[in-house]
Amino acid sequence: MNQDTMSLDDYFRNWKFSLLKTPPGFDVMHIRRTVLEEKYSAHGNYGAARFLLQNGNLEDASKFINHALEIDPNSVHAWCNKGVYYLKLSPPQENEARLARDKMEKLLLEVEAKNTAAIEYAYWQYNIIRTAEAKEEALKLFKRLLFNESTEPVIKHHYLYMKVLTKHAKRSIWNGNANMTTEFQRSVLRNLFEEALVLLQHTNSPDYEVAVWHSLAFALLDKNSFELVREGFDEVKFFKQKYQLRTIDSMLCVEKIIEIFKQNPRLMISKGEVFATIAKVYLEKARKTENYTERWELLEKALEYGEKYLEAEDQSPCFGSQVSSDILMQMWAMKYRRAEPEKARSAYREVFGDQDRIQSKSTLWQFLSYEFYSVEVDNDPGRRALLEKAELHLENYKKEKKCKFLSKFVTVKLLLGYPTEEIEAVFPSLDELETNEERAAMLANYGRFCEINNRHQEALQKYQQVSSYETKANRRCWYFEMADEGTRRIST
Repeated sequence: MNQDTMSLDDYFRNWKFSLLKTPPGFDVMHIRRTVLEEKYSAHGNYGAARFLLQNGNLEDASKFINHALEIDPNSVHAWCNKGVYYLKLSPPQENEARLARDKMEKLLLEVEAKNTAAIEYAYWQYNIIRTAEAKEEALKLFKRLLFNESTEPVIKHHYLYMKVLTKHAKRSIWNGNANMTTEFQRSVLRNLFEEALVLLQHTNSPDYEVAVWHSLAFALLDKNSFELVREGFDEVKFFKQKYQLRTIDSMLCVEKIIEIFKQNPRLMISKGEVFATIAKVYLEKARKTENYTERWELLEKALEYGEKYLEAEDQSPCFGSQVSSDILMQMWAMKYRRAEPEKARSAYREVFGDQDRIQSKSTLWQFLSYEFYSVEVDNDPGRRALLEKAELHLENYKKEKKCKFLSKFVTVKLLLGYPTEEIEAVFPSLDELETNEERAAMLANYGRFCEINNRHQEALQKYQQVSSYETKANRRCWYFEMADEGTRRIST
């Protein structure tokens, strides 16, 4: 690469909002696959940037660039990516790259084009780069640009901000993040609801409406978010004409989405994530339902959308399999508990000791579908069909997440009657795992497997290894509790 080419390349990679500028030490190979959304040029820009950063297939990069420019010929990032693409060709096409640079410089003099470039950069920083510094910079940039709008809101800007706020709500609120004050968590939710309101007030587009209701459904799935909205949140005049804020829950959001889909059967949006959220909402409602028939119908509905998710073009097999396997195990647990009540209670007592803790049918259903216990082979054809389907989903999930849901995976294999040595092969070695969290989780599950096979000395060794990963920050994690309970059972 000659000096002039290097100068051009440096320009494209280091202008203020370049997607090709990454933090020191950042591993570009960790950037995830981008799914094309027909309506949004940003997604074409992100896909192209990924291929260019990872030195991927230039033909694929070109497809993303052309997709972005077809939607928005004034996309600064598309012209930047096009310039880098020309420089990566063999031989480099420097004249074409200069023309791309000239187009960029002209566009950067236009307020809307420059602001769009900044917004798309902020989304990239929060959602793709994902370092703490990148997320902080992104949130500040969104706030500065959107809160100082002098004209009508630019819908695609608020759309990207709402998506970021949805993820920010999950990070800040879900599972009761102890590092965040209640007021901070409430402010995150308030911003999310206000962005949702901007979108609904300024567009009648059904795809944006789906995006809004999906974001709110996803956020309100969490119990902490649900409670925060209902306390001290009255100042947000959300849907003043139609809804009381306190009546909005994840199921209402799902009903709105389904209604929009029915009214717009040809709606061209990426539905995969939406289907997954709908499945999870039905699943959560089923978990809280004691009536057998109602619960079963909710689980069937959840499974319908869980499998639609796996059929969608933008699906992640990992996440879709997690949701669907969860639903199938809930269904199996209901059938098993009804047919084998004493065996179900015996399994519960094995783990928790006293039967008095079984306060409801749903408690036992939850236990059977989630916990790790010793079981006999289930030879009932109907229940085995559910287990075999769950096993396929868990196999799919394990391809990406070696350690997640190991207990469920092993329980399914025990119920299906796999030989012990074949089940044991499911557990990855410590060297295969990247984090101490994964190692502690694997050892806790492995210890439990040894325990239910009466290999108590091995089980104790595994449980003791779990303790070696303990810190003040992670002491309350489930795998330490699992190891402590296992050690206590073996010792008494």
